[in-house]
Amino acid sequence: MSKTFTIILFLASFSSITAQQVEFFNGNKFPASPAGGENEVEYLVESQMIYPPTSLEMKQSQEVFVVLRVDWTGQIDTIFTDLEKDNLFAKEAIRLVELIVWEKDEIRKGKRIGEQQIKVTFDPKKYKKAERRRLLPPVGSEHATVFIKSQVDTASKVRDFKSVNDFVTDNIRYPALALQQLISGTVKVVFVIEKNGVASNFKITKPLAGGCNEETIRLLKKIIWKPGMKAGEPVRTLSKYTLTFVHPGNTYR
Repeated sequence: MSKTFTIILFLASFSSITAQQVEFFNGNKFPASPAGGENEVEYLVESQMIYPPTSLEMKQSQEVFVVLRVDWTGQIDTIFTDLEKDNLFAKEAIRLVELIVWEKDEIRKGKRIGEQQIKVTFDPKKYKKAERRRLLPPVGSEHATVFIKSQVDTASKVRDFKSVNDFVTDNIRYPALALQQLISGTVKVVFVIEKNGVASNFKITKPLAGGCNEETIRLLKKIIWKPGMKAGEPVRTLSKYTLTFVHPGNTYR
């Protein structure tokens, strides 16, 4: 789903979320990069983590080191953890890491690509706090494939508004710095709508200064989506959005 919208508004600020602990350890010369950066991986983990129920009830914590190799096209070709395969924390850590969208990087093509590590920390106190902030509970599934619009039977769409643009009109805050610096322009972003109807893996493909990138992502994170459907089941779908900021004291063409 691809949308474009232009907005003229006057007031701004944006919020952040304290995420579950996710740390990257890149020991090889040509590490892969998450499409939206490490901060978006933290948001993904917080919004999609399913804590093993018995471990949560017993207030058990765990650090899991996920070892993976990502090829130059952004596909994971090797993944395992430092724990036994049947360990529930290990299974969930692998599921979460497989939800990450990785950059396609021509520079890495033909290079000797080594392994890299991601540490996922399961902390019951932080999980409970994150759980209260969630828009929707996550949907557990081993299938992490991201589909484009033409591959699904029903495309994803906003659940409680007629369109993304209607939601943006009601919720946007023109960034204060952009107001001060008379910034107008367009932000383009690509992201994934998860099976539970929460967006993730945000990548800015056309940036704009003054806090406009952050405001665009803030808005998209607040939306509850109806996920794309394929063969009667919700699937992960790729989506795009364009938001044009027009400063009230400036002209943008």
